[in-house]
Amino acid sequence: MISSPAGNTAPGWTLLLALLLSPVWCDPDPQPPPSNLIVITVDELGWADVGAYSPWRSDTPNIDQLASSGVVLDDLYAETSSTASSATFLSGKLAVSWGLYSSNNAEDTQLKEDSGFVLPSTVKILPQVLKSKGYTTKYIGRWNLGQRSEANPTNFGFDSFLGTVSDRGPKYDNLRFPNIGFYRNEKIVARMYDSKTAEDDLLADGVSNLTKVYTDDMEVFISKTKDSPFYLHVCLDALRHRPYRSPKFVDSSADTRSTNFTDALKEVDEFVGVVTKALKDTELVEKTLVIFASQSTALASHYEAGSNSPFTGATGDSTEGGVRVPAIISCPGIDFGENRRSKQLMNFADLHTTSLSMLGFTPGECEEPKCVKEGMDMTKSLVTGNTAEHRDVITIFRGRTLMALRKGRYKVHLMSRSSFVPGQFLDNLTSYKLRNTTELPVLFDVIADPGERFFISGGFEVSSGRYTDELPELREEAEYVQGQLTLSGGLLNECDVKWREWTPTGCLDLELCVEFTRESKPRMCSIPEWTGLGI
Repeated sequence: MISSPAGNTAPGWTLLLALLLSPVWCDPDPQPPPSNLIVITVDELGWADVGAYSPWRSDTPNIDQLASSGVVLDDLYAETSSTASSATFLSGKLAVSWGLYSSNNAEDTQLKEDSGFVLPSTVKILPQVLKSKGYTTKYIGRWNLGQRSEANPTNFGFDSFLGTVSDRGPKYDNLRFPNIGFYRNEKIVARMYDSKTAEDDLLADGVSNLTKVYTDDMEVFISKTKDSPFYLHVCLDALRHRPYRSPKFVDSSADTRSTNFTDALKEVDEFVGVVTKALKDTELVEKTLVIFASQSTALASHYEAGSNSPFTGATGDSTEGGVRVPAIISCPGIDFGENRRSKQLMNFADLHTTSLSMLGFTPGECEEPKCVKEGMDMTKSLVTGNTAEHRDVITIFRGRTLMALRKGRYKVHLMSRSSFVPGQFLDNLTSYKLRNTTELPVLFDVIADPGERFFISGGFEVSSGRYTDELPELREEAEYVQGQLTLSGGLLNECDVKWREWTPTGCLDLELCVEFTRESKPRMCSIPEWTGLGI
């Protein structure tokens, strides 16, 4: 320390030293933050389906390439449904904290096709934030947050929209269920299972041009908006439930797993490659932050589904295989140094806050120090490896129920419900029904045992000193979390068949309306608890 003759620190020397050590002084020409944001989310993509996590996989070279100019997130946790993950990312707040849940017997958070849900006006989402800062915004793909006209993404900050608002299920009969719509902005322009429309071209089971349509529209958007900041959000559902791919990709994965799923995955990977090429062609590579993430894990019940290995469980579960997802944050304009893989605990609210920070904006402060409800800014941790500011606890909710909690290497299951994945029966956890284990929670070390196959203790008896040592702190964290949330009925309770896509905006002009002949009857949105479909 430089001191004055009287023994006090010399202010002038201190100021000079501070300037010499400051980042601005060391880097006289700092790189400006990226001005554009592209978010690519995928439904039901497992950890082991991406080469960056499973080097023996060869289906995702373009996705893997994102990691060369970014960071791989090894400990990103999705919510137990794609709806909740999407809502958490867009709002920057844990979706359960603002009411995205039902209070039915299955405690699910996935929107039904006849749900009356519309985003509440009290929730401000990312496109509204960026639009107020001069961004052009667009949403492509499956919109997860309501199918009513009032719920259209153009009503919540997106300047334009191309895609669907309902789950792409089996063919509809237009008697019990209307054929789902394909939308450009707020108006329907086609019905999905109409062979006359280019948007679908459903030539056979598992074959559709939908991803190709999204790819073409994405290229046009980037080209047209290259001279101003933009936010492009893409949600691809090609891997969901019934995987589909365009004719070009049929049997394209014959050298690997050779399924509809892996064919579709190759097309998803090409989409990422086309995004990268479009950014290069418009000289926007270094000016664009790209986030790729799966917003739900692989589906257990489908023989062509992806793989959550080495984790146990599937989408909708509170086990690692139900919530831990692959994700990459990439931008050549940001110097990530040697920190190419992050072991920091993160959730989808953190992705929201961190993306705003990386774009050069100052995110809002959390209401309380542990950021239970809001996202944390993880930029410093991801860019420099400095873990001074980090998320300490990951919470796993199913509906309004706190199912499990992870802190550090330990994860405690307070409630249990896990799919019957072939060969993955878990003592004390595998059950189609919600089972309360709060008296003796089941404890795992998910670093030593990521598959959660060897519980430390809990369920029926205490058999470990480590259990009694660690459990009190985890219980305290769970009580703190529950104390921060005020939960009541939820926003996903009300369903009515009249809210299906019978007569969406624009259907009269194109003769796409479907006569509604059923009785309108409001009811509690629900599914049989044993189906495992609360995803």
